[in-house]
Amino acid sequence: MKITLISVSPSPADQGIRTISSVLKKAGYEVKLVFMRLDTDYSKLYDEKELSQLSKLCSDSSLIGINAFASNSKRTIQIIKFLRKKLNIPICWGGVHATISPEDCIKYSDIVCVGEGEGAIIDLSKAIEGKKPIENIKNLWIRKGDKIIKNPVRDLIDNLDIIPFPDYDLKNHYILKENQIKKMVNKDLFQNIMFLTGRGCPYGCDYCSNSTLNELYKNKRKKIVRSHSIDYIIKFLRFLKEKFPEEFNYADLRDDVFLLRPIEEIKKFTERYKKEINLPLRCLTSPEATNDEKIKLLIDAGCIEISMGIESSERVNKEIYHRNSTDNSVLNAAKILNKYKERLVITYDILACNPYEKLEDTLNTINLLKKVPKPYYLNVCNLVFFPGSKLYDRAKNDGIIKTEKDTSIHLNYADRCGHILSRRKNINVYLNLILNLMRGNVTDRKYGILSNSLLNFLTEEKRVKNYSKKPFLAIMFIYSLKRYEMLKNVLIKVYLSLPRFVRMMYIRLRHGNDLHYLNLEKFR
Repeated sequence: MKITLISVSPSPADQGIRTISSVLKKAGYEVKLVFMRLDTDYSKLYDEKELSQLSKLCSDSSLIGINAFASNSKRTIQIIKFLRKKLNIPICWGGVHATISPEDCIKYSDIVCVGEGEGAIIDLSKAIEGKKPIENIKNLWIRKGDKIIKNPVRDLIDNLDIIPFPDYDLKNHYILKENQIKKMVNKDLFQNIMFLTGRGCPYGCDYCSNSTLNELYKNKRKKIVRSHSIDYIIKFLRFLKEKFPEEFNYADLRDDVFLLRPIEEIKKFTERYKKEINLPLRCLTSPEATNDEKIKLLIDAGCIEISMGIESSERVNKEIYHRNSTDNSVLNAAKILNKYKERLVITYDILACNPYEKLEDTLNTINLLKKVPKPYYLNVCNLVFFPGSKLYDRAKNDGIIKTEKDTSIHLNYADRCGHILSRRKNINVYLNLILNLMRGNVTDRKYGILSNSLLNFLTEEKRVKNYSKKPFLAIMFIYSLKRYEMLKNVLIKVYLSLPRFVRMMYIRLRHGNDLHYLNLEKFR
């Protein structure tokens, strides 16, 4: 039996669908993987030629699986509608969006997988292969005419090590490039191999899908965070290093909080990583999980970048996001990270454009960032209301979300102009513009494109009060900024197309031997 799996993720790494492929192959099925990636302008859809090529690839399959995040859901709906017209093949929609918003997905797909799909996809494949009914398969919602059958989720897999490695056998993998679906080759993965070493997050912030997942799996698991063993992780990273010697040049661990692991596990991991992998390493942390001993072990093993979520000031974190993080915990963690600034790129994540923030909240976030020791890289993401999340439900009830456009799922996180303009009636335009302009490298002299003196000038109390009442001035600046962003994106593409040694020469000429900039370049 042949199965085609389709990913609409911008990244060809997409660990979720690669894992489903491995599980199916282990069960004896023949699988094609198709990566229908487009640029990160989520409003862009596929053209007829691209969809026709996809249809041809799927035509010999007995089952089609597709996954998506909320931001890619429009593209997913477009694919499902096209394939249903052309092919009489069952289509199962899975992934994060299907899990937290199945009511929306079942309108377009007759089969929706809610929750982890490894067990469900095997049961579904066996039923289709044996021409047996599928109505009672756990995790699946099935539409039969006007009736929707909502099966309960099965217990979570506690021992993640029983799951095979994600599928990186490229023989039957395809990727959309320049309007053509072509066979995937090694270079298509260039610096795009990421790995989640566990599943689950203990925090369950209201803006995140984890809050919904924690509710969905109450009493269906032994613990909230499940992790692969250190042996599994090292074996998989070694497999990637051997299979992709040119492409796999750093390990990017994308667990929500990798540093939550006990110190004994961090020690075991770092010892083996240094000995057996010995590549630059990147991981994520939170203020509460940041520990001096763990950070030192990771850096000694080759870690050159750590990202930490700050998100907002204390009141918003606690009362709006229900995130157990204080300003003091942020500053204490930042001090620990700053001790290693000569060997580490430190990145902090902030959420902007939140309609629930008051003027003083956004100002408090800016003031908190001023206290964080430099240098660091500030990543300003703009808030998206993901359908099915707790914050989405709250915003819908409060009348903040009236149409799908109000969710901002059609916008890239980094589209500062788009987010500010779409929320201009509900946010402080002036302060959110300043926060977005702070994005980028933060040094003793500047925050993003703002010098220290200019930032202090713009955030003086009387100026904030005055300009907050005149949002049209900030909006006029945003329209100018849009043109600047377009030019900047073109220049970045040109820059990234240059050979690495040329880029490193440019960095050295401009910034000398500043490790902050040299290490940032390693991740491009």
